[in-house]
Amino acid sequence: MARKPRWSVTWPTRPNGVYTQLVRADDPTDAVRVAAELDWPTADGYTVAFDYEPQVWRLRRPYFLRSHPVAGPDFPDLVLGEVAFTPWPLPKADA
Repeated sequence: MARKPRWSVTWPTRPNGVYTQLVRADDPTDAVRVAAELDWPTADGYTVAFDYEPQVWRLRRPYFLRSHPVAGPDFPDLVLGEVAFTPWPLPKADA
């Protein structure tokens, strides 16, 4: 039985930044589904912005030569020379 391909799925986080999960899946759509179901260990005060489209890369060895983006946007903080990406913060619940 062959192992499923490796993918990286990157979502923005609020209040700023991005977070990446590495998963094994059949295709980019399956990779997003698998990553969304994982428990994301974000830092206190940060949440994953699941309402944004994630960036998906197909990972192949050697990674620096053969890995490539297959779906989603290039987040500007991952692109040299672009202004950093900052999603809007989640509304705070009034207590």
